[in-house]
Amino acid sequence: MERNEMIEILIEKTKVTREEAVEALEKTDWDLLEAIIYLERNAKVENTETTKIIEVKAEGQYQGDNNSNKESYGGLGTILGRIARGIAKFIRKANTNFFEIRKDNERPIRIPLIIAALLLIFLSVPTVILLIVGLFCGYKYSLSGPNINCDKVNDVFKKVSETADNVKRDFKESYEE
Repeated sequence: MERNEMIEILIEKTKVTREEAVEALEKTDWDLLEAIIYLERNAKVENTETTKIIEVKAEGQYQGDNNSNKESYGGLGTILGRIARGIAKFIRKANTNFFEIRKDNERPIRIPLIIAALLLIFLSVPTVILLIVGLFCGYKYSLSGPNINCDKVNDVFKKVSETADNVKRDFKESYEE
């Protein structure tokens, strides 16, 4: 739409002078809707029931700040900040959830998940061997904590410990015969 057409439409809709219409369109970067809103806010248009504006402030919006319409793409700092917040959130959750090791009715040993993950990453072979030996010695493993739904994982741990008990029992029976 050409600028002259926009000026004519604005004059027709708002009943303002040509100079006021041109001024409003120039201040709003030739956006017709924004120009109408601009004229209404400056009381140059008679507010009727159909043209009444209800202004709602967005959260964190400051008075006089019109940068909300501009898109921000963020730089390297923004991306690194998001990555750092994600890592911090992961570490926070991993520190509040635990890997539990228990035997019969004894009090469980609770290791934060972050430490268990670090042990598996850096000392994977000894850790896996100790976990398997622990299964055959009667230890049970589980996950607990407020931030995770660990029912399925605990069911798998329970089945693995039952299988280890069955293997241990079969080995004892075959050894005794």
